Amino acid sequence: MSGPRIPRNSHAIYRAVNRIFEGISSPPQGDYHEVVRYMNEELPRFEQVDSSYLILGSYRDAYGRRLREFANCLNMPTNAESIVLGDTIDLDTAVVPEFDIKINLLSEAADYIAGVYEKESGGESPELGVVRALFVNKTVAFPRDYTGLTRDSLETREDIIQAALAVYYADFDHIESKQRVAEKKKEEIASLLTVAQEEGIEITERELTDLIKERQSDIDESPAEYSWVHLNFFKRFEAMSQCHSWTTMAELRDRADEMPGPERPRWETEFNVGMFQDE
Repeated sequence: MSGPRIPRNSHAIYRAVNRIFEGISSPPQGDYHEVVRYMNEELPRFEQVDSSYLILGSYRDAYGRRLREFANCLNMPTNAESIVLGDTIDLDTAVVPEFDIKINLLSEAADYIAGVYEKESGGESPELGVVRALFVNKTVAFPRDYTGLTRDSLETREDIIQAALAVYYADFDHIESKQRVAEKKKEEIASLLTVAQEEGIEITERELTDLIKERQSDIDESPAEYSWVHLNFFKRFEAMSQCHSWTTMAELRDRADEMPGPERPRWETEFNVGMFQDE
């Protein structure tokens, strides 16, 4: 009988374990056991594929559903595997923080890391800080409604879209009539289209209206807001061509193609349905 197999990424796992126990002189034996249990439960999936992905973000409610839909897009090639950090097993440790175990082991073991961001609060903030500090070269950020670190004017198509969404979701509490609120929003959006035309930005009223309707149907929320720290992190990834903004779920699904690794299957190009129909 052969001995235990050495994982292909054993050096990365060794680095992760060293960080997990760094500064802790004598952790309880149970903590060691939990680290080993986590490795045995979660890491083998990364051993069986050519491209592996760790998915970070918000794991609850509608945010979690969108995050997992993005992960499913990455899973489409048979030789790829994605793991959502928030979906991994719970650990029972006495001293070592559970988060340290998960983020270090999964980030080291994964070939690539994808962070899907929609807000500035919650656990995604410390996760973003860890991957920026330790794994920036293999991380790609996908912030919703992100248009840049600072923007003093409407310069791009994305700027026009975000401004239109901000107008659409504005309260206009000072206007009592619902009809007048609708008229006011229409006027504001029309002015944005005028600016777009003046700046040479190609977007039509129909395109803008359709996009707002699509956004309302699947993400009925005002544009995401981020702290200055978040924006600086995104700017860093953007400078490395590793930051891709999105507005609707259709765009987020398409953004999966921005991740390195195997191409997603395009079944429609492989065969014609008519081939399987009786003449």
